[in-house]
Amino acid sequence: MKTLPEIDPEIRGLLEEIVADPRSSLRLVPRKPLKSWFESGETVRARDVSGTSAERHLIEAHREALAQLFWEAAKIAYWKAPVMSHRPMNTDGQLYNPADGESAWKARAEPMIRMARDDNACLRLLHEGREGLDSRAASSLARASLSLAPRDRTRCFVVHVIPWDQSRTAVVFQRRLLLRARPSALRSEILLALGARLCSIGLFEQAREAYRSSSRLAPGSPHARFSAFNLSCLLGEDAAAFEEGTELARLVSPGDPRLSDVRDLLRDWSRTLASEHRKTLMGTIARVSNRLPEAALVLTGAYE
Repeated sequence: MKTLPEIDPEIRGLLEEIVADPRSSLRLVPRKPLKSWFESGETVRARDVSGTSAERHLIEAHREALAQLFWEAAKIAYWKAPVMSHRPMNTDGQLYNPADGESAWKARAEPMIRMARDDNACLRLLHEGREGLDSRAASSLARASLSLAPRDRTRCFVVHVIPWDQSRTAVVFQRRLLLRARPSALRSEILLALGARLCSIGLFEQAREAYRSSSRLAPGSPHARFSAFNLSCLLGEDAAAFEEGTELARLVSPGDPRLSDVRDLLRDWSRTLASEHRKTLMGTIARVSNRLPEAALVLTGAYE
């Protein structure tokens, strides 16, 4: 896991002063409507803050370190209970496990928590994380990070954790992010997430195109291929399913942990399918299975 930057001890004193002052406004920032984070000029700047001098100094000098702390907390919280999301892979070839980074995160947050007041609104999320980061706090933690240091990376994450019964809202924001996301490598991730949302509202052909676009931008990543293969089966397109299955087998071996992770996701997803869609999917698999490489067959195991 990426090492977090050191946080200047001065932050603790600044936060103590900020939260004790009723004029402090930083603690209110994460409550802004979601839409405001996708408009220009939303960055929290020292000159925008009408509160205390300590707060202005915190924004000016230390917001990056605090933003990183909230960002890491948001990721840990989300991956404790992800919804229809494949787990990322660490540099050691193992799938990401939030428990691996939580103890280190707590150690970094503890000095600020000890110094802050119990009724500190600004650090309430950190207080609540002392006993364990709650998966339900992922959105709030991400917005706290975004309020301190707005980045497209964090915007993408805020959209990613929008509830799945609001997928049309997520699609709107994802399409807006695609127009300007920096660095450009983020676009592949946005397209991958967009594909999942489009799929959740039944727009399967659009979802497959999003996955294919993601794959073109990140040809070495197999996840978009996994999903494009699955949707080609669902759409009853034998030739496309065979082509996608062949391509994904060039990226992963049958024993790759990412295959089994996505297979389990597809098993859960299949329970949401209408009977006619499941029938079409199973028919495609039956027709092409004898020609599919072994890696693709691992994914079809989701429907056994």
